[in-house]
Amino acid sequence: MRIRLDDVKVRAGIAAVLVTGGLLTAIAVNSGSGSDSWRAGCAAPPADPTGKQASIVAEARKALLSTGNDPRLGIEIVDLDACAVETRWKADQPQPTASVVKLLIALDLIDRSGVPSDSEATAVHTMLSASDDRVASRLWQQNGGPDIVRRQAGKLGLTHTAPPADPGKWGSTRMSPTDVVTVYRHITAKLSEEGREFLTAALEEPPRAAADGFDQHFGIPRAFPGAAWAVKQGWGSSEGRRVLNTTGLVRTASRTYAVAVLASWNETVDWPTATAALTTAVSAVKGSLRAAKA
Repeated sequence: MRIRLDDVKVRAGIAAVLVTGGLLTAIAVNSGSGSDSWRAGCAAPPADPTGKQASIVAEARKALLSTGNDPRLGIEIVDLDACAVETRWKADQPQPTASVVKLLIALDLIDRSGVPSDSEATAVHTMLSASDDRVASRLWQQNGGPDIVRRQAGKLGLTHTAPPADPGKWGSTRMSPTDVVTVYRHITAKLSEEGREFLTAALEEPPRAAADGFDQHFGIPRAFPGAAWAVKQGWGSSEGRRVLNTTGLVRTASRTYAVAVLASWNETVDWPTATAALTTAVSAVKGSLRAAKA
């Protein structure tokens, strides 16, 4: 999603981020298999981290601080196999979601009318994979706007999630990294198999160019070129800040993780600088993952 979240207008002419050849490996890995491969058992709140992550977080923060422009960062990574937090930084502080809120829009639709089929299934798949704002705006208006966020926050126990102050600006919904990870834990542990397969199939197949032309292969896709992943990215502007979020599920050789890295800067930062910094930050926290150390 590349919009000004305060006026819901599509922005144009933003420079694309160059993608290295290593990303092609990730794209090949992430071709949808149609199986329920993302099921995990981490339904209960995960255990707190036992190790010291100060150096890992410091490296991630350094990547954003190097850009200037008043960066803000929130991180939560949960090992879904052990049901334990691997890395956490300001994870209870809400930030604008941009298109990450489309996860709540899709979940709410499934709750209200079941897994979509036919043309609606195609539309929702496009909303998630290509981050199509037109579909999101239609479903937002059709299903109650801010009430979507309130319903899902209540159902999933999202304690740091709030709808936008302006009912029409869905991308200004605020969530904390912990709440975003809770959404992924719900998808992998509590959602029906049919619902999980439907959502993750879309999240596994984000085209490099989103519906608005933005290069959405930043953060997780570039930092984990040899892993399987299913992601929902977010980008836009809210309250005078540039918003860039990378979230999703990551499977390494032996572990599965839910990842939420939310960031924002003053709007004076340019998109290539922001996307490069966020990708570097994700690469830094990748070092905390057990399988990444082997």
